[in-house]
Amino acid sequence: MTYEYFLIRLEQKIQEKLKEGEAVKSVQVLKNNGVELDGFSYYVEGHRERPTVYVNHYYQEDLSEEELGEIADAVLKIQRECGLLPQQGIEQMMDFRIMRKRICCRLISREKNEALLEEVPWLPWLDLAIVFYLQIPEQVVEHATALVYTSHMDYWGVTLEEIYHAAAENMAEVQVFLEPMEAFLGDMGFEPLSSGMHILSNSRKMFGAGVIIAPKVQRMCLEQLGESFYILPSSIHELILLPESLATTRAELDQLIREVNEACVSREEYLSDHAYYYSAEKKTVE
Repeated sequence: MTYEYFLIRLEQKIQEKLKEGEAVKSVQVLKNNGVELDGFSYYVEGHRERPTVYVNHYYQEDLSEEELGEIADAVLKIQRECGLLPQQGIEQMMDFRIMRKRICCRLISREKNEALLEEVPWLPWLDLAIVFYLQIPEQVVEHATALVYTSHMDYWGVTLEEIYHAAAENMAEVQVFLEPMEAFLGDMGFEPLSSGMHILSNSRKMFGAGVIIAPKVQRMCLEQLGESFYILPSSIHELILLPESLATTRAELDQLIREVNEACVSREEYLSDHAYYYSAEKKTVE
């Protein structure tokens, strides 16, 4: 079974199981770094929400018709549960006065997201891009986020400057952690090795690379490391900091980053393939 045929048959299976007033539509959504996900958008008459379930990960070449039916049941179960969300939670998401407290920012590759950046508000940061996302209220969807699109900004009637200021205020309240690599690896069950490297992220370890944008965080890192340092982009979720005195050449650092990206980092979580440098003298990242 080809992937294309899988999508066709799965949609047919879902259509067969719909109740009166329900409808689904196949969609393809552009994610970070040009990753495109296939899914089905679900809606019920009289409701504004359109929950989408992505199905790429369900695909296998040898799926049977029975297994396709089970996948269709699973997709509809998720969508129907989302369709029962409290209307108050949905209305909150449409109100900027409420949602401005939930806007945060993250860093993504500018080079690999040219198409996406045409659809979202963003600001340049070195060769990367600052984009914005919402932390969805827990009563709507637990532990969920949503990228802020230009359409959201237009609906709210706000400017890019207002979005950025809201995000900056919220990011100032985010708990940041910076810990030695060996402590991080030890917590994950690996044998710790002293390297001088430190992990930087936020407390949720989600989109944590973005914390480096804040000058306050940069100064905190400088105080803890005690000197200028290199910033190695591990992924969109965390950064690795290395004191300058322990670093090899810039070319070797860049090579290390490329090798790790190729071997360990998923396409959607990739951030950059070269190191950045924080100068203790200039108090800037370059």
